[in-house]
Amino acid sequence: MELLLSATALLIFVISAQGFLFTPKGPQMYPCLTYLERNLRVDCEFPPTDLLPGPYCEYRQDSRLVGSTYPNIVNLVAVDNRRRSNVSLVNPTLCRLTWAPLDDEQPHTFTCRVYQGIDWKENSLAIHQRLLPICAALSLTSGPWLLPLALTLPMVLGPLWQ
Repeated sequence: MELLLSATALLIFVISAQGFLFTPKGPQMYPCLTYLERNLRVDCEFPPTDLLPGPYCEYRQDSRLVGSTYPNIVNLVAVDNRRRSNVSLVNPTLCRLTWAPLDDEQPHTFTCRVYQGIDWKENSLAIHQRLLPICAALSLTSGPWLLPLALTLPMVLGPLWQ
């Protein structure tokens, strides 16, 4: 039993350490479709910082600015894009684009750019709306420890039930 607990603890440590050691440099993008409206939703998750000003984020579709949280930048967004898009800072480390359904069936490249202080980081993703999953109510991307914990909990609690 001690060997099982030691092996489980080692497995949890290795899986959690991978999340911290191999953290990507730029923001991570998670696209999906909203359940009822079938709007494109792209969450852009970035690491926390204390740098000021910011954080601000902006989204581009095929290099055209479609929305931003930066003050007074709305004037640079085309009128058609302003009607179709909404960009908001959901929490201090997550920016969200909600985009009305596209008329064409072509894939498009969406870019998320995050400004923190005087530095910015960006990531791009080719998105085809037909192939996207429906957005879930609960996201498992909230921490690298959540999934390993959920997977190993039955192994740890199993001997207690016997």
